[in-house]
Amino acid sequence: MHTKMSILAIDDVALNLDLLVDILDPFYNVSATISGKDALIMMEENIPDLILLDIMMPEMDGYEVCERIKKNKNWENIPIIFLTAKNETEDIVRAYELGAADYLSKPFNPPVLLARVKAHLEIYESRDIIKKQNAEQKELLHVLCHDLTNPFASVLSVLNSIDAENFNEYSDLLKKSAENGLGIIALIRQMRKLEEKPLVLDSISLYDSLLESLNMLDTKFKNKNISVKLEVEKKVKILAEKTSLINSVLNNILTNAIKFSHPYGIIEITFRKQGEKIILLLKDYGIGIPKKMLNILFDVDQSVSRMGTDGEEGTGFGMPLVRKFMSEYGGKIDIESVENEGTTIILTFLN
Repeated sequence: MHTKMSILAIDDVALNLDLLVDILDPFYNVSATISGKDALIMMEENIPDLILLDIMMPEMDGYEVCERIKKNKNWENIPIIFLTAKNETEDIVRAYELGAADYLSKPFNPPVLLARVKAHLEIYESRDIIKKQNAEQKELLHVLCHDLTNPFASVLSVLNSIDAENFNEYSDLLKKSAENGLGIIALIRQMRKLEEKPLVLDSISLYDSLLESLNMLDTKFKNKNISVKLEVEKKVKILAEKTSLINSVLNNILTNAIKFSHPYGIIEITFRKQGEKIILLLKDYGIGIPKKMLNILFDVDQSVSRMGTDGEEGTGFGMPLVRKFMSEYGGKIDIESVENEGTTIILTFLN
């Protein structure tokens, strides 16, 4: 069932608000207030999808209310329709200059009001859909540019050290790396269909998945002389999709742990059982994550890329992708970090 969209009506005349509620309530969730200041307080708790705003109000007029809303990053895209008896050209121009989406003069025609509200809510919804699609495209681009790097880097590393005598020793790793690369390409196709069809989840070995990821990143560990302490029971099973778990979840987290660890550091991988859940903890003792960055770490629209301890670069799209997949598995990701002390990534899986 489609949830009703919400409208906030602001007018210092109670009778006007009653009329608006009567007209709009059958179609939308309508809240109302006679004060611009109260409206801003209300929006801190519940952000409306559209605002109907009078201009001539005491204490804080509609122009100031509009200006304050548009200066707030959480509210700036909310469509505002001015409903007012002020209909001089300069009044209308000022309203649009402040960011209003539309302007209706009082007394207004109810069918016209409903039509305008409907049109602007459809535009608002379309903008959100486009924003979501852009975020999804960024995620797909990250998989292509970042996650494919690890299997190919593993192949190149082996090819640089392989000869006829030790080919058999490395053939399995070459095969696994090639399979992972192909698996990522198949995964991208799956991601394109996630809206229609969810990932196919299986009960898979957590230990084997970790081992495969660690083997793939072996060169990166060796380049910084970082050791791994793996304490996960071989019999532990989790619910996930193997290709995305290894290449997009574990590889991203371990790559970051290497990137932000000091040379000759250690990364600890442990687990614990919690009822029907498996908690995986990946801890490094590196430079940690600043508090400001923690707040935007999962926002695909924010750049959180920064240099590693050895000058390593990154795209900054890794963690939003990790959260996306953990959510698809029915699990979650949490992060604990202290600057200059290290970071612990906590992954919660269903058993």
